[in-house]
Amino acid sequence: MEILIPTISSIGGGFFIGIILGYFLKKIIKILMFVGGGIVALLLYIQQQQIISVNIQKLEDSSTFILTSVVSSFDKMTQFGDISSLGIPLTASIAAGFTVALAKS
Repeated sequence: MEILIPTISSIGGGFFIGIILGYFLKKIIKILMFVGGGIVALLLYIQQQQIISVNIQKLEDSSTFILTSVVSSFDKMTQFGDISSLGIPLTASIAAGFTVALAKS
C-alpha cells in the first residue's frame, strides 16, 4: 500500500495539471482567433469602404509565415524538455487530463 500512494498521487496530480493546461490552451486559442478574425474583418471592411488598399496575397503570406514560425518554435521547445523522464503514470495522466479538457466544450 505504501508503494501505491506516490503513484496514485502522481496520477491524480498529473490529471489535474493536464486539465488545467488543456483548459488554458483552449481559452488562449479562442481569444487569439477572435482577435485575429476581428483584425482581418476590420481590414476588409476598411478596404471595402475604399479607405485603404489591402494586398490579400501579402496578408496570406504573412499569416502563413507567422504560423510556420509558431509551429517551429513549439517544435524546438518540445525537443528540450523530455517528458518521458517524468514516468509513465504522470505522463499518461497529464495526457489524459489534457485530452479531457480539450474535448469538453
